[in-house]
Amino acid sequence: MHYLCTSYYIIRYSGNIAMSQSKYSQSTRQVQTQQQVLSPQQVLVARLTELPVEGLRDRINKELEDNHWLEKRDGAGGAPPAAPASDGSTAVAHEDSFGEGDDDYVPRAMNGGGEAVHKEPADVGGTFFDHLVAQLPEYRLNGHQTEVVRYIIGSLEEDGMLRTPLLQIQDELDIYQNVVTDERELEYLLTHVVQQMEPAGVGGRNLRECLSLQVRRNVSGDRRERLLTLFGRYWDDFSHTRWSRIQQAMKLSDAELQDLQRSVRRLTPRPGGSLGNEPQTTAATAVPDFLITLDDDGRLHLSLNEGDLPQLVLSRDADIAMDMPTVTKSDQEAVRYLKGQIASAQQFIDALAQRRRSMLLTMQAIVRLQLPFFMTGDEQQLKPMRLEDVSAMTKLDVSTTSRVSNSKYVQTPHGIFPLRWFYSGSLSQDGEEVSVRNVLSALKSLVDGEEKSAPLSDEKLTSLLQQQGFSVKRRTVAKYRTQLGIPESRLR
Repeated sequence: MHYLCTSYYIIRYSGNIAMSQSKYSQSTRQVQTQQQVLSPQQVLVARLTELPVEGLRDRINKELEDNHWLEKRDGAGGAPPAAPASDGSTAVAHEDSFGEGDDDYVPRAMNGGGEAVHKEPADVGGTFFDHLVAQLPEYRLNGHQTEVVRYIIGSLEEDGMLRTPLLQIQDELDIYQNVVTDERELEYLLTHVVQQMEPAGVGGRNLRECLSLQVRRNVSGDRRERLLTLFGRYWDDFSHTRWSRIQQAMKLSDAELQDLQRSVRRLTPRPGGSLGNEPQTTAATAVPDFLITLDDDGRLHLSLNEGDLPQLVLSRDADIAMDMPTVTKSDQEAVRYLKGQIASAQQFIDALAQRRRSMLLTMQAIVRLQLPFFMTGDEQQLKPMRLEDVSAMTKLDVSTTSRVSNSKYVQTPHGIFPLRWFYSGSLSQDGEEVSVRNVLSALKSLVDGEEKSAPLSDEKLTSLLQQQGFSVKRRTVAKYRTQLGIPESRLR
């Protein structure tokens, strides 16, 4: 039994929307508007798709507890049922492989089960997300508040900053998590819970707030007041390193100015980095959703990591329940309820199949677009890639490829990487389009190799990158430096 996922459209008609009056007549006209609303099945697929493998395991176990018409397939842990293809047919489950020059591959479902597929994560102290979630019991939150705070934590960037607007988080919680909140509650939970967590500065929505949070938590006395004044009244001067103007305005002696500058250097613009939240470090503690191996013939093999996920089927008693006689009104209500539960079970099975197909298609597209990197591990081989590129190759909606790429990891012969790490824009190097990640790598190398006693300014970094053939401007270098969590030269 299969249930098609269709979009429902609400057509609203309204009379007297536009009215024109003249001396002699009055006319009205109707305006038709169209708004797309996701069906319950599409919402379910979206929620399952955005879950990483660990979250999916919990979700499946909860569904097994709530709906007794779902059962584990005999010999669970084997190959999952075939996923429906885009044309409605069924593709045979198997493991896919890629090699140099493979330009004609057709995306198909791959074997996610079998032995030795699930790889245990390396235990190096937990991820940044885990570190923050572990602090939740200290705040005595109810279930609703806990769910909202967990989502806020999951929206933090790798540097520990929150750059997603609260209104957007409110919409995402409503659409994807079926959690109703408002901006006022989000503001309260952000400032009174997330921003009170360790390390200090986490949850800051910009550098100014991030640094101020650290000062309020870790600095005291006159030094604390001076720093808060600096970040408050004189932020513009500080961001442009106008120290002489700051010294004059705050009436500081030379010794007090030097003390203030030293205090600034002790702060971090990247609180998440204090827990080793770089892609490789964070990913090392994550359970990968995809596994890529390289065989002796130089071919890559891609598979889903679903080795120990229970595979679900409808209960054997479902057909019997559907054929129950309905003599009385009570019987009819009972059968109606049973059919609803059975339909819900089948929809969950179908949603899992759709999730699997979307996962596989998306990862296959990423491998094909970034094949040179997966073959060599050379970061310079990464090509410009956007969500739209993956969407066009897979014929999936951009929102679907975004959900697949968020909070998912892939284990490769060269390490474990978050999928979003492979996405970047493009710029020109010697007239050719290259990935932004190339200039990020070059920029990081320049900073790592600089004289610590004489840090390179953004102007100097721009000049050195241009000498390497990168067509960049100073403000672009400043933006990339911020993305890498590298402070300005005066703070290094």
